[in-house]
Amino acid sequence: MRTSHLPKKLLILFSVFLLGSFFISACRSKTIATTFQTQEAAQQAAVLVNINKADASELEKLPQVGPVLAEKIIAHRKSYGAFRKPEHLLIIDGVSESRFREFRQFINTE
Repeated sequence: MRTSHLPKKLLILFSVFLLGSFFISACRSKTIATTFQTQEAAQQAAVLVNINKADASELEKLPQVGPVLAEKIIAHRKSYGAFRKPEHLLIIDGVSESRFREFRQFINTE
């Protein structure tokens, strides 16, 4: 009686497919890109920026902060007073949690 080798062949093909998809996803990993972006951001903002006293040009030195966001920070500061904690920047439209994490280490309120 002859048995079919079809299940073994399917198993081998499926294993090759999984292995290939693993390599493709590993090549598209964001870990390496994120590491380089973090190092670049650290070089851009090597000094601490006081968010209560900084002007727009100083705020733009922070990673992920452009001219529009810098103006929003200054306008909020003028309307509501000084920031007591850096986390209060999350109130401003345009500052998401991920963006805040990018520049948190480069700001202070003192």
